[in-house]
Amino acid sequence: MAAAVERQGVRTVFGLPGHLESFFGALDRRGMRLIHMRHESPVVTAADAYAYTRRTLGVACVTAGPGLANSVGGIASAFDACSPVLIFSGRNPTAMLDSRPQQELDHVRLVRSITKWAQAVHDPARLGEYIDMAARIALSGQPGPVLLDIPRDVATATVDETAAAASLGPLLRAHAPAPAPDDVKRAVELLAGAKRPILVAGRGAYWSHAAPAIERMKREFGIPVLLQGPARGMLPEDDAAVWAFPIGNIALRDADVVILAGGRMEGSIGYGDAPVFSQATRFVQIYDEAQEIGRNRVVAAPMAGDVRLGLEAIADGLAASKPKWSAAWVADAVKPRLARIEESGRSETGQAHPLRMARELKARVPADALWVGDGANSNNWYKAISRCTTSPGYLDHEPFGAMGVGLPHAIGAAAAFAEDGINRMVCLGTGDGAFGQYLGELATASLHGLPIFVMVANDGAWGSSRVITMRLFKGTTGVALNQSRYDLTAESLECHGEFAATPADIGPAFDRALAAVRAGKPAVVNVLVDVETGNERADTLLQMVSFKRQSFGAV
Repeated sequence: MAAAVERQGVRTVFGLPGHLESFFGALDRRGMRLIHMRHESPVVTAADAYAYTRRTLGVACVTAGPGLANSVGGIASAFDACSPVLIFSGRNPTAMLDSRPQQELDHVRLVRSITKWAQAVHDPARLGEYIDMAARIALSGQPGPVLLDIPRDVATATVDETAAAASLGPLLRAHAPAPAPDDVKRAVELLAGAKRPILVAGRGAYWSHAAPAIERMKREFGIPVLLQGPARGMLPEDDAAVWAFPIGNIALRDADVVILAGGRMEGSIGYGDAPVFSQATRFVQIYDEAQEIGRNRVVAAPMAGDVRLGLEAIADGLAASKPKWSAAWVADAVKPRLARIEESGRSETGQAHPLRMARELKARVPADALWVGDGANSNNWYKAISRCTTSPGYLDHEPFGAMGVGLPHAIGAAAAFAEDGINRMVCLGTGDGAFGQYLGELATASLHGLPIFVMVANDGAWGSSRVITMRLFKGTTGVALNQSRYDLTAESLECHGEFAATPADIGPAFDRALAAVRAGKPAVVNVLVDVETGNERADTLLQMVSFKRQSFGAV
């Protein structure tokens, strides 16, 4: 198992002991790194972030029965995010099948709806073959998680390693084909008549390494670019020709043609529907899985295939006529939003605004820092300020929306950078509700020497739900929390802790925490936040995260 994982180019595995300790020992003997954690769902989520950060396979290992059941949230999140994670689930020895031992479930049947492929392995000599097959499936087409169920006796069996290795062929990666020429021609013709085209790059653009093709569309033809989700940082977000989707989406209602490059028409981009997009907007959608094209919205120019190849083909088709567009209309549409953000969250009295936190952090960290977002209200404000210059740039709980994934995401990303010798800071911005879900993983970060920076917007509430309950029955039943001392918890788990009770405290607390991070220690800054800041999102100019088909005004 360890040899087959290493053959995939992976040298870090995330796990939790039980049933597959023999695999852990094999990793150690091969000099591979094991990040062992406190809960199985973050085990998978950390592997998810590792896969995203390295554009490769992530590997998670969980124990049987309750371990696999605990991991379901992480698997579902990876599935919705199209993340190629290989999950090994341990199992009782084969001879105990159907004898009702402890920690027993039908693992394969349980996860089939949230994996691309799931299978049990009963022949130890075929483990390498199954792992190769699982990796091919996870990384082919639209990526996604896969699961291999490994009984304990299979994992501890003795095999002829030479014969097992000889049974494997070269590593194979199935790549999406180029879109059909007729589909490319249709897209070029549609764009030729456009007055205000715009390109929205999604996760498929990231996985297909489409940055040069996107840059060409911007440079040669002046097409403005919005970067959504994992695509953030593929081009520097300069607020002049390239925008983060949460900022630039306000301009989409004015576009007449939208190139959706590697994105799905899902909730995180407004379903491709009004009021985010005009009913008159026509779409070019490039995606590697044809069944995802046209969900929620008719697509005038569908293109099934590799995103990079599709964009290159469109650019080649446009080169003959050399059209030239301007991004000025997007800049004009975004100006009111940027002005509204700039004037907000400036109070020096009372408890802080999350915008203040994001501004203070942005002023202190390198431009190439990887931002990790979590929480609902808090993530909205972080997205208003963050700008990404380097890919990978931003990672959060979209599209599944699972709260609490931020800390394991940060752990997975930091581990990936460490494996590749990349010196980039990992900064997590989260809310107190989300942070509390997997708080024990701070011990994981400190144990394994992963120097992540964490800022917690602590408003003592499930913020977004509080806004809803106040609207529905003017109460806070079920949504109130304590403004707890998460900084003290961090210190008790061998991390650096800081507490900021006022806006003026934030900058100095961040300075001390970032010094600890630069010295190799994870750090948490617990910032008391005004719970009423969530109400400000009623202003559509301040809505960077949508939970409904929101309105930006008349379309």
